[in-house]
Amino acid sequence: MLRVAVTLFIAFFVPILLTPLFIRIQKRYDIGQRIRTEGPDLHQHKTGTPTMGGSIIFLAVALSLGYFHPEDSRVYASFALLLSFGLVGLIDDLIKFYKDRSLGLKARNKIALQFTISILFLYWLFQNNLLDKTIIVPFQSNLIVTAPLFYISFTILVLLSTTNAVNLSDGLDGLATGLIIIAMLAFAKIAFAQEKESLGIFALIMIFSCAGFLVFNFHPAKIFLGDVGALGLGGALAAIGVFSNAELFLLIIGGVFVLETSSVIIQVISIKWRQKPVFLMSPLHHHFEMKKWKEVQIVALFWGLGLTFAVLGLMAYPFK
Repeated sequence: MLRVAVTLFIAFFVPILLTPLFIRIQKRYDIGQRIRTEGPDLHQHKTGTPTMGGSIIFLAVALSLGYFHPEDSRVYASFALLLSFGLVGLIDDLIKFYKDRSLGLKARNKIALQFTISILFLYWLFQNNLLDKTIIVPFQSNLIVTAPLFYISFTILVLLSTTNAVNLSDGLDGLATGLIIIAMLAFAKIAFAQEKESLGIFALIMIFSCAGFLVFNFHPAKIFLGDVGALGLGGALAAIGVFSNAELFLLIIGGVFVLETSSVIIQVISIKWRQKPVFLMSPLHHHFEMKKWKEVQIVALFWGLGLTFAVLGLMAYPFK
């Protein structure tokens, strides 16, 4: 118990101690967020705010795991996905900085890199006899054993959709960070119920690391996650979903991520086929901004929805 307590202490206080230094370094070298011109005018004052804060979370997780040293390869695979998807985001963030623009990697290049990471992850699962094709269905006590080809396609879809959904939700101060904390709490409960203690502790490490970072990321944010953080955290969340055979629960527990992504899809389809938008702006959180809601109010609403979805997801899980 003491070992776990120290691990979580490290996870929380590393961001508390290092984020201010990271902010000062970025300000010294004029490294900061580039705000997309098509975004709300309310965000233009955020131009230049230090970004890529997700890298501090990654460091906190690495140091915590280094101390805890779990004997579970699934934890290290989850951490590898955190870093791998985070690397894609880092490339995206660096392109924005060096090109001095809000657009980083082209969408097709980003998807190609994410797809490659997913394939490598599945290959690792196969090589280590961890390719568990069982899927737990919400509100059902029976398990489904899928065909290999279906499971491979399904897992790739889970990884890509989760990482990009979290990234889409990272548009307001503290929004994505708080939603990840809530979702990880639910999946920690599921992992412990499955007696996958190391995986559950990894989820707790993610929670405490994000909580330490949220001190500086909440409104008014002194630093942003950046794509490095949003994509990486999405990868870690997807990994825990896969290793707990609870991939379908990502749709419920991560309900806000689903709403955000759906709003973008609906908006694009509506503009293409009806020549008119459904929302004032997408993703969904921007719609509320355009309706003159305060940023803190929107974040509180979405966190509340996230907590509601998390509780619903746990109610749907067949605990023994």
